[in-house]
Amino acid sequence: MVGIRGLVERFSFLNPIEIALDDFELTDIVFANEIRDPPKPDTNIVLVNFGNLSRRGIARQIEIIASQQPKVLGIDCDFKRLKKPDEDSLLASALSKVKNLVLYSKLDFTGKRNDGVFDTLLYCNPKFSVLGKSGFCNLITDGGEKYLSCRTFPPKDKVGDHTELAFGLQIANFIDTNKVNKFLARENEVELINYKGNKEMFYSLDVQDVLGYEDAFGFIKDAQLPVSLKDKIVLMGYMGDDFGPGAEKTRIDKFHTPMNPRYAGKAYPDMFGVVVHANIISMVLEDIPMDKMSSWAEKLLAVLLCYINVVFFFYIHDNLPSWYDLVVKTVQIVEVIFILYIAVVVYGKYRYQMDVTIAVVAVGLCGDILEVYTGAMYNIAGRFKDKLKLFIFGRKKIQLEKK
Repeated sequence: MVGIRGLVERFSFLNPIEIALDDFELTDIVFANEIRDPPKPDTNIVLVNFGNLSRRGIARQIEIIASQQPKVLGIDCDFKRLKKPDEDSLLASALSKVKNLVLYSKLDFTGKRNDGVFDTLLYCNPKFSVLGKSGFCNLITDGGEKYLSCRTFPPKDKVGDHTELAFGLQIANFIDTNKVNKFLARENEVELINYKGNKEMFYSLDVQDVLGYEDAFGFIKDAQLPVSLKDKIVLMGYMGDDFGPGAEKTRIDKFHTPMNPRYAGKAYPDMFGVVVHANIISMVLEDIPMDKMSSWAEKLLAVLLCYINVVFFFYIHDNLPSWYDLVVKTVQIVEVIFILYIAVVVYGKYRYQMDVTIAVVAVGLCGDILEVYTGAMYNIAGRFKDKLKLFIFGRKKIQLEKK
């Protein structure tokens, strides 16, 4: 039954089903339909959109933010190459005014190794990287290039002798080192993201909210920040050219997440990368991580359920044969629905992901496979038993005759 998973990947006629459900997981229903206690907005995190600003504009945003004395500023932008000398100098000057700064890094491959292990780290240009710490912004995605569904992230990774923290954890480290260490002590290579929500769950500032805007006469009106940034966690990143309707359709640095109300066959990604990092930070600092059933427990659950069902179905088959189909099919339908319901509720209420795929397949197929077994194997076993009796007792009869 474990092999059923592989059949979907091997047979081309099942590809449409695979593609349709490639970006879907059962537990997405928990987030999309709020089958959990409603999360509270995180007022300690402020998101700032830099849109399509030049480095001069981003530098001005950073200066305004730095003047508000945030606890830490994280910038989800690579700044790997120098561009215009004057703008690069303005950006470096602005970054130097930030007390606690976390910049972009990226885990990457050089092609020297074929074991799938990251072997290099890409940083911002040294002109900027020396001004703060770094955290890798890589997120784990599945669903292919078209969907980029993001449900998990690696808390840390090792490149050579250097261990790099994820972008969100490096930022959280400035707020509460103990909670970060507690999270890392779980020693999971990959962690599920307990999504609080999209940018509406945090303070979110658009480009003009920070820089101001031009009035009808062409004069720049300074912005009055709607929220104080003092001692806040401020994350800067791309969230569309602005917060207008067009931002919903952009695919730049944007992912499908379980928060998408269309949790199957999605048309547009729903969350920008910087907002994903905000959810990670909030999860770590609020100490509400997600746990996941181990692979051995997943298989053990499937074996136990399969065994219990087979014992019960055998009883019905031998004692109530005329009721077999009705009883078995009813039990299977009810049990599969109940298993899926329990998996969703446990995930939503207790933050524990149960992978019940094999268990559901086992329950769904064991009744039919049992019929095949009893129809074929009983006959084979009966014939073998008859031949065995004939061999044993026939041999005894010959021995008695000899005596």
